Amino acid sequence: MSILPRRLYAAALSLWLPALACATDWVAAARQDLQFAADTIRARHAGAALGQPSVTVPLDTGYRIGMADAAAVRGEQDYLRLMSRFFAGFGDPHTAIGLRLRTQAWTGLALDLVDGRYRVVWSEPGWPSALPPVGAIAQQCDDAWIGTYLEVQVAPFVNQGAEYAGGFSTLARRVMFDTGLGWMPKQCVFTLPDGSRKRYALAPRGVPDQVPRERVDAVERQLRAGAKQVGITPLSAGRAWVGMPDFDGGSSGAAYEALYPKLAALPKSGWVVFDLRGNLGGSSSWGKRALAALFGQDYVERLAQAAGAQEFMVADQATVDMLEHDLASPDFAAAAKAGMRANLAKVKAAMAAGQRVAALDEDKPAVDLLPALDIPRPQGPRLAALIDRNCFSSCMAFLQQIRATGDSVVLGEATIGYSPFGEITRFKLPSGRGAIAVPSAYFTTAQATREPFVPDYAYAGNLADDGAVMTWVQGVLDRVERK
Repeated sequence: MSILPRRLYAAALSLWLPALACATDWVAAARQDLQFAADTIRARHAGAALGQPSVTVPLDTGYRIGMADAAAVRGEQDYLRLMSRFFAGFGDPHTAIGLRLRTQAWTGLALDLVDGRYRVVWSEPGWPSALPPVGAIAQQCDDAWIGTYLEVQVAPFVNQGAEYAGGFSTLARRVMFDTGLGWMPKQCVFTLPDGSRKRYALAPRGVPDQVPRERVDAVERQLRAGAKQVGITPLSAGRAWVGMPDFDGGSSGAAYEALYPKLAALPKSGWVVFDLRGNLGGSSSWGKRALAALFGQDYVERLAQAAGAQEFMVADQATVDMLEHDLASPDFAAAAKAGMRANLAKVKAAMAAGQRVAALDEDKPAVDLLPALDIPRPQGPRLAALIDRNCFSSCMAFLQQIRATGDSVVLGEATIGYSPFGEITRFKLPSGRGAIAVPSAYFTTAQATREPFVPDYAYAGNLADDGAVMTWVQGVLDRVERK
């Protein structure tokens, strides 16, 4: 499985927007863009082509509600909320809209869900208005309990929904940062460390005119875990820590090429810990080659079965254009491009035969339900994987392969739901206000659509704290070895 690497994905969605006249007809813009998005997903999304309810139901429902609400769009914020809500309904970052949303204002606070309470995890020093201290507990915002506020004011516009273990934590981390969607509360009541309660008026300051963007970015980074850079860090005797922050060949390809010989030279005993925090995916070949360096190509080909039995792609010109673009891109390794060329030929053949979908793995049996495969590893190190809520797409496919070794250990926090879709195509909105991303491929796997990956050992602290996390991993591996 592969998606567009994060660097190119961001660039593709961050389009230069034309200057819009002050007299924008926002109702017309909303209707036009929503109609285009719905038509494109209906025609081009692999899940829609195959009749998958996880796609067809939110498509039909979201379109019906969105078109009814479009009549009430009065300005840019209404437009952004309508379009964001439609795409959030799919619950899959592969089906996305890029509207160039950036933090425009900040309250000076950051919240997170800690030990079952919504706590202040950052309170900006020197803020012009009074702020609650770190550790204070948010009780209510705009006269609604904070959990209810997040559910009704933030969740509808975020595709990492409340059904996931980290869902409300993700919502809490975002609520105090305005990205143009108008979800920040005007006031909140907090329980202070001494047990008293106090109401604070939240006075957001503009970014970057009042608060430097660099400052906001620095605070937001503390709320997002990220793996160490691509490479090997000794954890202890017989234990190697392998950073895999992304599977983006454009930014990390050279580092991965340097990594594989080092992996091959590791002892055939002990542990290899793959650090996958924040890995949003890219080309799955980078992870597959890491396992090949450890265990050999033949074994890895067997492991790859655990990440998908069959692949299907929408057979149309947009898919052809996407594959030809990726074949010309330096962001994909030569090993991955061999498969792309074969897929391109099969898509063209399906188009010539008048088929809407191309089956790319005719040699594999068609099955409705796949067992979770267990393929005991040959001689070589035991594997552990450190994951978080942002391990997605090809990161999840890599995790499926790690789990299939039979005695691996998964650590960290639960991911958002698995997406069996991939191979992203991009389309500019008719209004010129952004672009949409639509997956053209579908993979059959043992993992259900939108099912999260749950760690064997959950970490209760801040996954962004490298030192604490690595110490904890050491302790977990010690306990596993004693069993």
